[in-house]
Amino acid sequence: MTIKDKYAFVGVGLTRLGKVPEMTPDELAAQAINLALADAGLKPADVDGYIYQQGMGGGLSDTVPLQMMGINASLVWQVASLGSYANNMVAMAIGAMESGLCHTCILVYASSAASRRGGGMMPMSPFSTPGAYGWYGPGATAACMAQRYMHLYGLKREQLGAIAVTLREYANRRPDAIMHDKKITLDDYLNARMVVEPLCLLDFCLVNDGAVALIITSKDRAKNCKKRPVYVMGYGVDHSLRELNKAPEAIHHFDGFIAEKAKEQAFKTAGITLQDIDVAEIYDAFTIFLLSQLESYGICKKGEAGAFVAAGNLKLNGSFPSNTSGTGLSWGYLMGFTQLTEGIKQMRGEGGACQIKDAEICLVTGLGGMVDNGSAATCTILRR
Repeated sequence: MTIKDKYAFVGVGLTRLGKVPEMTPDELAAQAINLALADAGLKPADVDGYIYQQGMGGGLSDTVPLQMMGINASLVWQVASLGSYANNMVAMAIGAMESGLCHTCILVYASSAASRRGGGMMPMSPFSTPGAYGWYGPGATAACMAQRYMHLYGLKREQLGAIAVTLREYANRRPDAIMHDKKITLDDYLNARMVVEPLCLLDFCLVNDGAVALIITSKDRAKNCKKRPVYVMGYGVDHSLRELNKAPEAIHHFDGFIAEKAKEQAFKTAGITLQDIDVAEIYDAFTIFLLSQLESYGICKKGEAGAFVAAGNLKLNGSFPSNTSGTGLSWGYLMGFTQLTEGIKQMRGEGGACQIKDAEICLVTGLGGMVDNGSAATCTILRR
């Protein structure tokens, strides 16, 4: 039995991104759900599954958004707040529908990080060994990853800057992006405020308010919805713990994210190879995250991703167009939902000036957890 093409996304609801202090996360989520229902041409009574993710800086009050919308879901699940969980929620929803727990599921993320100064930091105790050395939050971890990559492969800041500039160029073409009217050059990147060396402000994802709701259902029900269905071809999961436990010093010798099994599972189910991917939406909480995954998924060989991005291969006319909205670095940060939402839009042909012509298959990736404690890697393959 396979899940390939048995389930499809039929509704996308996206609120305004940026600072939305007049709305709570529950209100943002309810608005996103309402927009998703209208997008799909469905009624509240058509939805019986609800899986939600708490956002940074204040999350949802359990089922309150459902009550506001009059949805009587029989399945309600909450998942952890990490960048890998949008893809995990796809797997959870499909598993629930396969087992008959629900037939149409809505996946929701909402955050008021910008208005409530949530910042998305995950501070470590100052009494811990990392805390004693000032190692606080994911930015410090990402910076150490970048330093390690520079040591191993000669990565240059200009190559990380190429990622930031490329994604900003995408955002400049997208009116829905937070950074739509804020252009940057490589010089702007190189002169930006340093946060944790070697990462500057432009290496970090945005912190913003906003909510998104995505509706997924069976292919049979999808045929009766208003918009073109976007089918799930496959998904996969992996975790670095399986490698970190092999040697005590492994956590100090980062050499890329562990994603081989996630790729193998997803691509085997989908029955495709990398050559079949038309567009990718790669998780980008930091520039080094995107760059490292290019190698983890075999798009580049070890040590070659820096030159690959500097050569313009992620651009619209590049060999591997990626992160076409500007994603977490320049469009808006909704954890892994940023990438999943844009992947669905690309498969619908709704990418606007950033639409990849004739794109049929999209790779969406996610990451979750800290590399020093083990990080989850997830991916979903979508098709139009």
